[in-house]
Amino acid sequence: MRSYSGMKQLLPLLTCMAVSVTAWAQEPSATLLDKGFSAMQKGLYERAEQYFRACFQTDTAAALPLGTLLERREAYAEASDVLSQCRSAECYSCRARCLSALQQWDSAAAVAATAIEMGATASPMATMALCESAAGHHTNARSWAQKAVDADPDNARNWTVLGVVAYRKGADAEALRHFRKAVQLDSNNIDACYNLGVTYTLRGNFETAIVTLRNGLRRHPQSIRLYSALGRAYRLRSDPGRASQCYDAILSIDSVNLDAWLSLGEICRERGEYEQAQSYYQKCIRIDPAYTPAHKALGLNYTQWGDYTKAIRAYQKAVQIDDTDADTYLLIAQLYSRQGNSQREQNAYKKAARLGSRPARQWLVSHGLSW
Repeated sequence: MRSYSGMKQLLPLLTCMAVSVTAWAQEPSATLLDKGFSAMQKGLYERAEQYFRACFQTDTAAALPLGTLLERREAYAEASDVLSQCRSAECYSCRARCLSALQQWDSAAAVAATAIEMGATASPMATMALCESAAGHHTNARSWAQKAVDADPDNARNWTVLGVVAYRKGADAEALRHFRKAVQLDSNNIDACYNLGVTYTLRGNFETAIVTLRNGLRRHPQSIRLYSALGRAYRLRSDPGRASQCYDAILSIDSVNLDAWLSLGEICRERGEYEQAQSYYQKCIRIDPAYTPAHKALGLNYTQWGDYTKAIRAYQKAVQIDDTDADTYLLIAQLYSRQGNSQREQNAYKKAARLGSRPARQWLVSHGLSW
């Protein structure tokens, strides 16, 4: 997911909090901090965030608690910006977590390394494991993840990261054990609930996945990640109605969430509701004209609708934005095949083959062609 969506979440938040922050601006920062921590202890997280925002205007001591609250509600981009104003090991650790959530792996690794140099252990070590795993360095990733667990064996995130590392190297059963352990340690941990739910979904255990994700949403009713995972579980269970409700819930939280609009379009396309699907894909494109998945989906929608001319235009727009996507060229080749345009079909297959597409290369070989 792009950071665009997370940035948009900030705009209405700032608007609704402007009056409160201004009203408290004259209060001493220590008083605002105390009020913020008091609100947190009572579970009044939105109120606490308002106090910390007011304090942060004049005192970076509020960076860590504010950044932690922003991380909690998945506003990772803003959290990273706030935490960049703080120089403690704990701030670096928290910022590294946010950067890894944004999949900014190089930055996350650099910040996590600084945290470790400053004496932090489990959290930045777990982040280093995620960064190494994303790079395909499974041995190093496993080593860092185990160090994190050894440093803090009662921390749910550390077990979750160990599970992610196991899953990425193909050890699904091991990953599932680690995710279960994480949820046992802290059923309130979003990452643990999310990964356990997704793993159950991928294993085809949809009912257990749904129960797991709904339990997480009872504790975190504003979690876009949990709603997204739940929507996917419902779709794979062939329950598009409930899946749509999940994506509608996401849009009530973040009205410009591209993945949610795209998913609603996919549900309509699968139902044969091509006109409605088209409107959802075009909504994505209005939000972000460079969002390639929407152009590709629009092309597939037009293809199934029988309008090949518009389908080609949509696919061509997609490759104008990203000419390294072999899958789009495969779709173009298949469309030209339907039209009986063999020369353009071959050209599209060749482009896909040059980008490493195995199906395209197999097609070309079977027709005695090279690329």
